[in-house]
Amino acid sequence: MLSHHVDPSVHWARPPVTSPRYTDRELFDCGTLLKLRMRGSSAKERKRNIVARASLAVLVGWVPLLVLATYQSTTLDQPGLDSFFPDFAVSCRSLIAAPLLVLAEWTCIPHLGAIALHFRKSGIVAQADDDRFESAWYSTLRLRESTTADIAIILTAYALIAVLISAAPMSAYPAWHVFGPIEPLFYSPAGWWHALISLPLLFALLLSWVWRLFLWVRFLFLMSRLPLRLLPAHPDRTAGLRFVAYSVQSFALVAFSLGVIAAGSAAKRVYQGVPFESLAMTVLGLVAFVLFVFSGPLFIFLSHLLRAWKKGTLQYSALAGKVGRQLEDKWFRSGRIVSEAALNAQDFSATTDLYQVASNVYEVRLIPFSAASLGILVAMTVAPFFGVALMFVPIQVIVREIATLLI
Repeated sequence: MLSHHVDPSVHWARPPVTSPRYTDRELFDCGTLLKLRMRGSSAKERKRNIVARASLAVLVGWVPLLVLATYQSTTLDQPGLDSFFPDFAVSCRSLIAAPLLVLAEWTCIPHLGAIALHFRKSGIVAQADDDRFESAWYSTLRLRESTTADIAIILTAYALIAVLISAAPMSAYPAWHVFGPIEPLFYSPAGWWHALISLPLLFALLLSWVWRLFLWVRFLFLMSRLPLRLLPAHPDRTAGLRFVAYSVQSFALVAFSLGVIAAGSAAKRVYQGVPFESLAMTVLGLVAFVLFVFSGPLFIFLSHLLRAWKKGTLQYSALAGKVGRQLEDKWFRSGRIVSEAALNAQDFSATTDLYQVASNVYEVRLIPFSAASLGILVAMTVAPFFGVALMFVPIQVIVREIATLLI
């Protein structure tokens, strides 16, 4: 039974452990922007809600730009569609990346919540530390509902827009964005919508994911402050923490969205004459950034795994040595003749099992990485650039390069 002691730092009415809210898999569902929250509703209703908000992101962020660019071309006789469609950057941001950042909630949020709860379900957090786990859980819920954070996200998005407007030279704006080359703030109707609605919407969605990532890292840090019950001989080779590594692939759609944003800007540059080969450093830099941001939090458990490895190595090494010496004393040093039938004796099978368990200890990884999760993250980040290659690089060149790699 849980203690009735309440951490004074957590201002939240805690329901019993068995209540649905405690097992709420939307623990990291933060941000009010386009939220139209439906927590506690069925999975089908939440799915419809996310799809509706993703569609709304397109209807608010990209469709008005298309309409206004058309208006500029047909009515105002100003640059519009002829420069809007070749602007791959704005379409990738508002038509593809923005809704994907909403759709990413579909898979990421429930997965992160399930991983967070598994610390307790798996027994890694001991029953004696239930109060501390509960405090971490409900403090995360409190921060998830923070109105201050939501306001800060929106204000920061507009502050970033103000910085970009003041820093960007007039030559950096596409033709559909401005009227005339002299006045730096003489935006076209489409330009004003882009500056006041489309870009802030994208930035707010990105900042919501930054806040969500902060809550995730904070929760992992709180877990790392607990005396975790790790098993050095666990077959996952990470003392039982391998499940945390699968959080990395939860951010796959977010990584894909970042790749789309970067690939859109890259496509625009290639369209303007920049060689495609010059984008290599952009791709490598983005991959390094994505890996650092989404897999970096796993380093939080480095000290725990190092202690588990050191302790387990000494304990299992001593046990394996003792059992091995007993086996040799019994079968080899007494002068008895060992026949093939001896291999069926329980001594040998038990020793073999022990050595296999001990080998798990020796191979403990100090970071709970999953190669598959990292591979998925990298592939999703790089995938949009293959679309850019198909657009601007002749297919025979692509085939030749692939053949060169395979030979």
